[in-house]
Amino acid sequence: MIGAKIRYFRQMKGITQEQLASGICSIPYLSKIEHGLAQPSEELVEHLCKELGVSLEQVDDEDKINRLHNDLDTWYKEMRLRNFEEVTILKKRIEDEIVGVEDPDMLTKYLLLTFRYHILFKEADKANDILEKLYHVQERLSEDLEYFYYYFLGLYYYQNRKFKEANEQYTKAHKLLSSMKTNNAELAEFYYQQALVHNRISQITLSNNLASRCLDLFNKEYNFKRAADTEILLGVNNRIILNYGEAEHHFQNALKYAESFNDKRLKSIIYHDLGYVFSFQNDSEKALRYYQSALHNNEEHEIEDRSKTMFLIASEYYKINDFDLARHWIDKGLQLVTKKEYLEYIYHFKLLRLKLDGDGNNREELLKDAVIYFEAKNYWIHVSDYGEMLADYYFNSGQYKSASFYFRLANDARKKIMN
Repeated sequence: MIGAKIRYFRQMKGITQEQLASGICSIPYLSKIEHGLAQPSEELVEHLCKELGVSLEQVDDEDKINRLHNDLDTWYKEMRLRNFEEVTILKKRIEDEIVGVEDPDMLTKYLLLTFRYHILFKEADKANDILEKLYHVQERLSEDLEYFYYYFLGLYYYQNRKFKEANEQYTKAHKLLSSMKTNNAELAEFYYQQALVHNRISQITLSNNLASRCLDLFNKEYNFKRAADTEILLGVNNRIILNYGEAEHHFQNALKYAESFNDKRLKSIIYHDLGYVFSFQNDSEKALRYYQSALHNNEEHEIEDRSKTMFLIASEYYKINDFDLARHWIDKGLQLVTKKEYLEYIYHFKLLRLKLDGDGNNREELLKDAVIYFEAKNYWIHVSDYGEMLADYYFNSGQYKSASFYFRLANDARKKIMN
């Protein structure tokens, strides 16, 4: 136990074996102590612990440890259910309880769940800091904690739009999951996240199979909010493969769930997606009706949702050559996103207006800035679209070398969407 404690705190403090052993013992002997292969004297251990700032003989209170384990398990359950308020309350309680605890396994579990917490709340910088610490303890994780490590790392990569890397981590996690005793709630959530990443890398059949499995499990667990999310994913998958009738069926199923617990934001997302389905079928009247329903259910503070829907409304009017209404919605959308400094949709609205008004003096600069922005964000579909627009601009201007560069860039972006 004391060897594991020394190793854990040495790694967390970023101290090498050479630095800790200096003036106290040899490096090979310290390594044996850390791995439980040597029985050091009390005096030697005292020197090592003093150097690390940990106690020599402290044994954490068993009741306290059991209580912490239960609280951490509850914390994770609430994170899985996305009960944000309860998650925040539990975090504060656990932070107070963990003070003074020196049990390495407990501290590692806490570190992993803190990583999950920062992913849930999209706190990228804090998640990065925790990830650096987790690298140090990765090799000593139990099977259960190793599963969480790979699973949470997959969530982390997914959130950073590194979908191939996310899938690789989920594959590692799945191998561990198959040999573990787990509950339906954990299986359902894991399959859902796997289905999401297969959607992102255009493996739609795999995504649909996993989504169908987790939908059944969510319903058995009476987790109807996540069942609604899964119906939405199945709707999106079917829209991608042009199975519009099946897509509408799944979105309508999701809508029934959303209406049953009167979730306005979820209803807004579903109406948005239904509008998209009918837009793909060139039924602009229905598409616009659903987009308007999406806006009606938007809360004013949901800037991202409102921006997306306003952009699709403007695009739909542009598609049917109703340029006055297209310009109206572009101006309305730009007013919203500029006020909130929402750069992604500032580019989208400005470039749609560029299509509407024809060549502008800043066309080249705006397109280049947009391509750079979306490339940095790994938004390959937008890199492809705007890269091609820029390539066409250069080609029509007789700048064939620049045109060739951006045609290649757009083509490479399309390959990344598929891979």
